[in-house]
Amino acid sequence: MVEPAPVTPPPVEAFQAWTRPAGPRAVRIDISGIAVELEGLPEALADRMAVVYAPYLSRPTGSGRPLKVRMYKAPIEYFVPPGFTKGREVYRMHTALDDGVFRTVSYRLASWIDVRRREGALALALGDLDPAPRALENFLRSSVAWLAIDSRGFLLHGASIVRSGCGYLFYGPSGAGKSTLAAMSTEGQVISDDLTLVLQQPGGLVVAGAPFRGTYTRGAPVVGAFPVAGFYRLRKDTRTQVRPDDGACFADLLGNLPCVVDQMPRQPQLIDQVRALVEGTPFRYLHFRKDESFWPAIDREAPP
Repeated sequence: MVEPAPVTPPPVEAFQAWTRPAGPRAVRIDISGIAVELEGLPEALADRMAVVYAPYLSRPTGSGRPLKVRMYKAPIEYFVPPGFTKGREVYRMHTALDDGVFRTVSYRLASWIDVRRREGALALALGDLDPAPRALENFLRSSVAWLAIDSRGFLLHGASIVRSGCGYLFYGPSGAGKSTLAAMSTEGQVISDDLTLVLQQPGGLVVAGAPFRGTYTRGAPVVGAFPVAGFYRLRKDTRTQVRPDDGACFADLLGNLPCVVDQMPRQPQLIDQVRALVEGTPFRYLHFRKDESFWPAIDREAPP
């Protein structure tokens, strides 16, 4: 069987063919200083963003080195044939990084961002199998991942809960129990059961409230930044307990940095950058069962 050729995102030059703005609106999304300003939003998409991203949304100001992105309409159905029917799919977004320019392409959206220059463009195709709000959120997630790396932080594929003013982060591969853990928590506020923004601020490492909540929908979105109490690598078990790091927790953390981990073989300095950010922050394993509270186990192992 012949393997399909790998999909490569369009080069920056290809975007010169798309000159018509996708719409008349402009917005700014600001997540604890990580800001993206979009120009050329369609009306319906801007209205949807006003609901989903409300606590983080404002008018563009240009302050704080935002990523400024121009949005265009591409007169084609799809950049990549979806190959799925409604209700059944495996979502695919193809990426590339060259000389600080990060490019993506999925079914309905193609983009590029220059992280250092804080500028970019995206083109939105016409096909409705890939809803525009979902396509845009995937673009925002990938952009925030690289803006965070450039701003002394990272975006973690992990759940996060704010409790007693501190942020607790729980991570692991798909199926490790992030959504289960978030749903069963009876204390604190859940930021997300999917993606968590971690930043280095003058007072230390913090977890930032962000709109990427995953499947968790209870309560209002969390806004603000909270000192990180610890990182917990999840393991489902028949007994709830916290166990010490055996040296592998950091490697597992690296494997849960979306968009960035794929580029680490070509840019190994990213590993040292993340290692320096988390130095001194506790790493542990959290073994848990879904019918038992995990907070007592965490409290027993917390440093005095």
